[in-house]
Amino acid sequence: MTYYIYTANRLVKGITELGRWGKDNILKVATDKLAAYKKALENIMSDIPYVYLQIVKRRIKRRLVTVKKYFVKGTAKDFPGKSQNTSFIERLNLTLRQHISYLQRKTLGYCKNKLNFTNVMWINLFNYNYIQFHKSLRLRINNENEKFIKKYHHNTPAMQMGLTNFPLNWRYLITVPIPRK
Repeated sequence: MTYYIYTANRLVKGITELGRWGKDNILKVATDKLAAYKKALENIMSDIPYVYLQIVKRRIKRRLVTVKKYFVKGTAKDFPGKSQNTSFIERLNLTLRQHISYLQRKTLGYCKNKLNFTNVMWINLFNYNYIQFHKSLRLRINNENEKFIKKYHHNTPAMQMGLTNFPLNWRYLITVPIPRK
């Protein structure tokens, strides 16, 4: 159990360092019902404004029976639209598990070196965010149903966030100069 607490504390500390949280920028957290998340949020984010939603899924014989939402801190108004779920992070975890053999369950492809694992993870995250187009991020260009006309403008997550205007490639990753600190 202490491993879960350590990992949850580390995750929450990393989240607090990612942004400038204040009255205008409130952190929205949605997790499953693992108690370590709740304790970590209460301990580490005492001075940072946040709202917290727990998603509790009940399964019987591997079939999903019920999904309940518990607003630990905040209300349903704080989580507009489709943000009342954990499916986005679950989808990312599944994608990474499919692409990185070290993360697959019941595999012979285990990792002996943490540095190798970290490097493989960063390479896959670069590919996922900067190179690969995501169908859910495409924008419709033309409403006409004519043949041979480009109908969508495809985006990567980095393009959608405004980090780049075009998809990057592996040559860019290898040749870009690394700034020294």
